[in-house]
Amino acid sequence: MSTTSISWKTLEKVTSGILVHGGLGLFATLALMGAEPAPKQQPQEAPPAPQEVSPENSMIAGEDAAPTGSATQSSVKDMTEPLAIISLAKSARGKLDHYTCQMIKRELLAGKLQPEQTVDMVVRHEPFSVTLKWVKPRSQMGQEAVWVTGKHQGRMRVKLGGLLGAVGFLSLELHDKRVASTSRHAITEAGIANLIDRLHKDWTGFTPESVLTVGCDDTVFDNRACRRVRIEHPESAREIYEFAIAVTTFDKETHLPVGVECYGWPGSADEVPHLVESYYYSQMKLNPGLDPAHFER
Repeated sequence: MSTTSISWKTLEKVTSGILVHGGLGLFATLALMGAEPAPKQQPQEAPPAPQEVSPENSMIAGEDAAPTGSATQSSVKDMTEPLAIISLAKSARGKLDHYTCQMIKRELLAGKLQPEQTVDMVVRHEPFSVTLKWVKPRSQMGQEAVWVTGKHQGRMRVKLGGLLGAVGFLSLELHDKRVASTSRHAITEAGIANLIDRLHKDWTGFTPESVLTVGCDDTVFDNRACRRVRIEHPESAREIYEFAIAVTTFDKETHLPVGVECYGWPGSADEVPHLVESYYYSQMKLNPGLDPAHFER
């Protein structure tokens, strides 16, 4: 396997570019790693930015405190409606071969809530394959990450943004610590199918003692009618569940989840849960037809 080497003169040029463009971005440190290069790919034009849900309907607009609910929400432990919703989602997922969308995400890393990122996403279920291309922020524009099950010796393929993209695509281990420091999840966890499986497992396993409140209400995301499920756990479940509150939004027509927000446990009784991670899927196109070459990097 060949390795990529960078001279000190080249490194000086790269460093200068980093200062000009305002940040390293998700995979910037990878240019200094041994990796397997691949032919450069022509970048695709990014689709228009999605219309975000309004502040009263979602934390994605900038607030990081947990939502307190609305007049239409219930405050009981009845999981009947959420279980019916996730059952419909599993059925819809079975008819879904592939899809494209824009993912809008925020994550808490090293104790700090990171700026919102917008990422073009393409997912194929068989074999499970993911392509991610960063649209925002500007410092990360042009970055790409690709995963195809059974290829590249179990590694993901990545391309840096900005001047560092001249290196081309590199192979990287899924759980490399440098990637873990920039994202809460591996690329193999991406997509709505993984989200549906995770929610189904959790929700069917809840007991009355493990749930404090369950709320369901109507909302709008991406100009589409949605149903939102908010589940809060009691303090006694702190050691069992990673999050105190989870809010999941489902498209009423497709029955698929289009957003999830997770809030961590407060540090004291005076604090409220704050956002740990959120992922929204906008401009979703289901089974539009894909050329398999799309995942070749």
